[in-house]
Order: sequence, then structure tokens, then C-alpha cells
Amino acid sequence: MGLNCVRPVDPLCAVIPRNIGLDASSVRDSELPIIFLIGGPGAGKTTQCARIAEHYSFCGIVSRELLRDEVTTGSQRGAILAYLMSEGKLVPSDVMMELVKARMLSSLDMTRGFLLSGFPREKIQCQHFNRQIRPPDLVLYLYVRNSLLMDRVLARTITATERQEHSTDEKWRRIKDHSRMIKPILKYYKKQLVVIDGERDELEVFQDICCAIDNVLMTFPSTSSKNG
Repeated sequence: MGLNCVRPVDPLCAVIPRNIGLDASSVRDSELPIIFLIGGPGAGKTTQCARIAEHYSFCGIVSRELLRDEVTTGSQRGAILAYLMSEGKLVPSDVMMELVKARMLSSLDMTRGFLLSGFPREKIQCQHFNRQIRPPDLVLYLYVRNSLLMDRVLARTITATERQEHSTDEKWRRIKDHSRMIKPILKYYKKQLVVIDGERDELEVFQDICCAIDNVLMTFPSTSSKNG
């Protein structure tokens, strides 16, 4: 079993400052489309998120970037999150949910919809999101075999600026953990789920994603006129 901030509980998780009163009802009331983009490490989420957000004038929210932004504030919460991530542990779901809500609220008046990349990471985050905001309108799953994910992660480590402190075994563990944790999410959102073949060319993947999003946006006529 992979390291997890809930199983077992890291004592630091209990002392992370919370903003319990953050109310996201205005996001729900806005009736803007909400889309999740999920997939394993190296599936292409960040690349596709940027393209989709630009194409549709959506607010692209990358969970990893939310965490990094919090770390750069130098706050107590940021310091604890930095430690948890360096140890390969999951950030507590309620804290991750607060970061997501805060970003959605700050972008509410400037977007045609929300695209969350890399969220949710575990089933409890699905439950938090549904309860505190509402269920997403579409869940896009970039499917890539674990062996190919590993090839991509290793290639990215060699060619990019990513730190090389984690061993190959650690990278493989992360991929296997993600594969295990995503199954309950796919089942939870089976009605909103569209599986995208993430092993194809990036442009082909983008076109498949656009087709799925266009089908959903047909039920959101306001998206064609807002901010236009």
C-alpha cells in the first residue's frame, strides 16, 4: 500500500490551518460547466488542460500547481504541504478541496467554465466536491497503460527540469498507487465518464476531448454567449 495522508495518518495533517467557512455556493449557482480531467502520471493532463482552457475560455485548475502556489506563499500551511509532497504523501482531502474552491471562487466572474486537472485523486475528494459544490458535468479519463506511463515519466525526468531524486522504484510505486486509487473514482462518476485514449498523438487526443466537451456544452447554451 502506498503512502497516504489518511492511511496511515501523518500527525502534521491535523495541524494544517483550515478555512472551514469557505462557501462555494456561488460556484454552484453560476451553473457554469465543470469538467474533471484525470489520468496517471505522464498521461498528458497538464498539456491537454492548457489547450482545452484556451480553446474554450475555461479556468484551468491544475491540482499540482495549486499546491505549488500555496507552498510559495511561505505560510505554515504551505510549509506542511511542501513536506507532505516531498514525502510522496497525499494532501488531506479537505485541504485540497479548500484550495480548489478558493481558485474557482476567484475566477468565477472571468470564465465560461471550470476544468480541473489531476483532481480528484481519491474517492473522498469526489464526495467532498459533490457535497460542497456539485457533481461535475463531465469526467475525462486519459487512459494510458502503466508501462507507457512509466516510459513517459522516465523520459520527462531525463529531458525536463524535474528533479531526479526519486528512484525508478518510487516512480513505479506512484503509478501503481494511482492505478489503484482511480478505480473507485471511475466507478463513482460512471454516468459522467468518458474514457479518452491517451496513447494516441497529442492532437488526436485533444480532438477526442473536444468532441466529448462539445457534446456536454450543448446543454449549456449560456456558454456560447457569455464573455463573447
